[in-house]
Amino acid sequence: MPESIETVHPNRTIPDTLTVLVAGKHGGNVDTMILVQVNMPKKQITMLSVPRDIFFNGRKINSAYHYYGMDELKRELAIITGYNIDYYILIDMYAFIGVVDLINGIDVYLQEPLIDPSYKTFDYGEWGTLYYAKGWHHLSGKQALRVARSRNYSSDFSRAKRQHTILLAIRNKLKKFSIGDAGKISKIIRIATKRTETDMSLKEILSYYLRFKDYTIRKGYVLSTANILKSVSQTLPDADEEPEKCYKQIPGSKRVIQIQCAPVFRGQYILLPRKDWNAVRWYVKSIFEN
Repeated sequence: MPESIETVHPNRTIPDTLTVLVAGKHGGNVDTMILVQVNMPKKQITMLSVPRDIFFNGRKINSAYHYYGMDELKRELAIITGYNIDYYILIDMYAFIGVVDLINGIDVYLQEPLIDPSYKTFDYGEWGTLYYAKGWHHLSGKQALRVARSRNYSSDFSRAKRQHTILLAIRNKLKKFSIGDAGKISKIIRIATKRTETDMSLKEILSYYLRFKDYTIRKGYVLSTANILKSVSQTLPDADEEPEKCYKQIPGSKRVIQIQCAPVFRGQYILLPRKDWNAVRWYVKSIFEN
């Protein structure tokens, strides 16, 4: 990182771009967050994963949805990354399985073996543990979800890159559909949205898909300890330390109020910026705009 970096303001809107939060949830918490920015002049789509263990506004970022809803999660991510989020798509894991199965599976290339003895599997009448060798695999919806979720014997950052690979594989499969398949595509979207929360209409989703389906995809970008973040073990604040101030957005409005911060859990693994949040925004800008 340079000694001096520019000030990058939060919640910015860039002309001729579209920023969408693609999130996955399991239970009450969001455990996957991918910012997808569509750059129309360059005809490219960039995917950037935001790890759920980032500690912001008195708690881990993934709990913002659980406690305060999607408006608050979007607001906090706009401060962290610097970009206003135009839309969001929150997909349940069962919808993910359904989408992949509806397109008859996906083909994925794993750059390294995926081994997770803690992840129990049941295939062809037999119990086992998760193992996929390096190379190409044709995955069903259930198998794709396993590859997307496993993290115990790799890392959250490696998992994020696999999720990018799976999203690209889904796009490549859908890309084979033509205008004549619009009815089938519409059916896939309708079935998927039964278990999906979004602020996009069915008409918008179909329109954007047909408009952007041939754009170049840039994947593999992850905010991590390899670049702009650091991992720490959370400790209780010192007695003379100024208490942290926490906020939330009133649902359905732009008004933000101060709230009591969540309790601190000593020893909790969290991710913080190496320098400050402006540096994180500067780093995200270098990915999306350079």
